[in-house]
Amino acid sequence: MPASVAPPVLDPADARAALRARGVALLRAAGRGLEAIPGASGADGPVQDAALATSLMDLYRCTGDGDVFECLVQWTAPGLARRVRSRLRTMGLASDAQEVLQDAIVNIYRYPDRFRASRPGAFAAWSSTIVDNAIRRQLRDRRRGPVLAREDPDLLLRDCADEWIREPSRLVQDREECEAAASAYALLLQIYLLAFGTLSDRERFVLEMVEVRGRRYAELASVLAMRPEALKMVVFRARKRVLDRLGTWLAGATGGSRASAAVAGLH
Repeated sequence: MPASVAPPVLDPADARAALRARGVALLRAAGRGLEAIPGASGADGPVQDAALATSLMDLYRCTGDGDVFECLVQWTAPGLARRVRSRLRTMGLASDAQEVLQDAIVNIYRYPDRFRASRPGAFAAWSSTIVDNAIRRQLRDRRRGPVLAREDPDLLLRDCADEWIREPSRLVQDREECEAAASAYALLLQIYLLAFGTLSDRERFVLEMVEVRGRRYAELASVLAMRPEALKMVVFRARKRVLDRLGTWLAGATGGSRASAAVAGLH
């Protein structure tokens, strides 16, 4: 029985050249060429390499041909992998570079309609954005908690309870606190209204114009035929009187009895 013969191992440069030839052949079969990309005609080697990726991506966008996509991935995977590793090092992350790369390739496959072959480096720029988005998604998923195997639903239910659902006792406590806060705020507003009612007609008018209607001091001073400085003093004193009365009533209230009695005078 003859000994098996191992397939020849291509030199990396030869493998790259063969892959380039395959990509060009796919383009020619579709009636395309690198010169169709703006700025690619007569460019040097690196630009031609980038233009080949852009041309293959544009051809896949138009045809959805699986062979074209396979050639595109083989041609661009080394550069994409370098981009992933560089971004992970820059961000100081220990994420799985291969997982990020696969995520990026999946999204290149799923969203070809978003690609525009406007220049030789269009694919490089577009795919770099996809890589960055893949890293962000992985970070977001990591912050949400561990991802468990789908085939173990019991473990998923036990260890990954919905963080947005709160315990019934906590819900009751939160509701009671909200109701207490709303009641306290309503009481404060009523006490403020009492204090506001003790001001003079001019002070009430000035505070309403300034604090509620947002009138400017200069405009309001002109209406009242007084200097803006004098008007500011009126506003300052009115505010101080209201705050003094609020402080006095709230400080003197014992268990809310005095404040409640004051509010009762509104009804």
